[in-house]
Amino acid sequence: MRAFRVVLQQYGATAQAAFSGASGYATDGRWHSKGRYLDYAAESQSLAVLERLVHYKRFDALHPHVVYVVEVPDPLILVCTNPPRGWDASDLSPAAQKIGNRWYDERLSPAMKVPSAVTRGEFNLLLNSKHPAWKWNWVVRRTPFAFDGRLRRIVEAAGKEGGAGAGKPRGPAV
Repeated sequence: MRAFRVVLQQYGATAQAAFSGASGYATDGRWHSKGRYLDYAAESQSLAVLERLVHYKRFDALHPHVVYVVEVPDPLILVCTNPPRGWDASDLSPAAQKIGNRWYDERLSPAMKVPSAVTRGEFNLLLNSKHPAWKWNWVVRRTPFAFDGRLRRIVEAAGKEGGAGAGKPRGPAV
């Protein structure tokens, strides 16, 4: 499966930095509790962009980004086929976190496919670069990325109306 990860340039200078799991270690996510070195990626670049944007309130907080493309062999991806009730609620679901925590703690695979709460019917990957089956050659491309100015205006307007965030990223970076 091909997946995309949008990362602040300052944290994505190398693949090892972009996939260090530091964001998962520091912050609770929809599919894990903090303290686990894992990263999130999305099945399309556009979904990765949306997943990144939902973690910002004010667009002016966005600095230069990069997008990484990773190709994980399908047989090495565990698929979450039965998400628990409420996994997609605004508040994080302990039941969904339990699924990701078990996947990580038991080292079930280097990647787990989970549904996206941002775009129904699309999927994200949880990635564990510390898993023994992880291969760095799966990371196939890194390119500079800039958010479209029209998105900037939408997010800035939402911030003025008391929308999401206060200018700092929250949650795992996809």
